Amino acid sequence: MGINPKKCPICGQNNQCGNEMKESACWCSAKSFPQEIFDLVPEEKLRKACICKDCLEKFTKQISIH
Repeated sequence: MGINPKKCPICGQNNQCGNEMKESACWCSAKSFPQEIFDLVPEEKLRKACICKDCLEKFTKQISIH
């Protein structure tokens, strides 16, 4: 089964990728992703699908608590 670039590689939900929707920019362009979040992405999906807003928000909240 191939990798769907419209699905978050962490949770599998729609990632709302602006690049995939042919918009001029993606929402993630203005966001900062902690390097550690990429440890949650399976190796075969790294750099092939965007992490969704929900996963980014959950992760950043979680690391700010610790």
